Amino acid sequence: MHGTIDRIAEARAHAPASELILTVARAWPEPRITMGELIEAFGMRSYGLLIVLFALPNLLPIYIPGLSPIFGVPLCIICVQLALGYPSPRLPAFLTRRSMRRSDLEMIAEKAQRWLRLIERYVKPRPSMITGRTAERFVGAYGAALSLIVIVPLPFTNGPPSLACAVMAIGVMEEDSLTIIAGALVGIGATLLSLSIFGAVWWMLAQALQWMFGFGA
Repeated sequence: MHGTIDRIAEARAHAPASELILTVARAWPEPRITMGELIEAFGMRSYGLLIVLFALPNLLPIYIPGLSPIFGVPLCIICVQLALGYPSPRLPAFLTRRSMRRSDLEMIAEKAQRWLRLIERYVKPRPSMITGRTAERFVGAYGAALSLIVIVPLPFTNGPPSLACAVMAIGVMEEDSLTIIAGALVGIGATLLSLSIFGAVWWMLAQALQWMFGFGA
């Protein structure tokens, strides 16, 4: 167990998000890991890493019905707490006790490596007026709004806002103002795309209801 703690502590101090999440998944000694244990393992970087972690499942190249609310709800809670300036995440007890298989965490981390490393390749410290505490609260508020889109279980509406949240979170962790701006721009595009899909679904639903109940009127 001490070797596990040492490996996680070393990665937590120096590693990028992709490496740290994978290190925790591979080094954890138990078959399951709770959300509370993840927060403790991520330490002072828990806000950014949890945002990235809850965004990752929606970045996988598959659509699983019902998956988006499972990760979208805690993503929203974490983002709201960041916006409110909480010093560390405080998930409700029922979520803190919720666990996932270590092998599932490892699978998600491995499949998301391409996405994360592509982002991290261009990330470096670029501090400015938008990389301080105020920026963190902005990212939290913006991320909370995007997570509401993530929660809606429709195909093609979950990935783009999740990507925006992950990019902004990485930018905050690395104090990179350009990455934060890039994530915000992705979020605007994701919002427009999602609203267009919501509108199309609503129009089709209205047409179907009109055909069912107003046909021949």
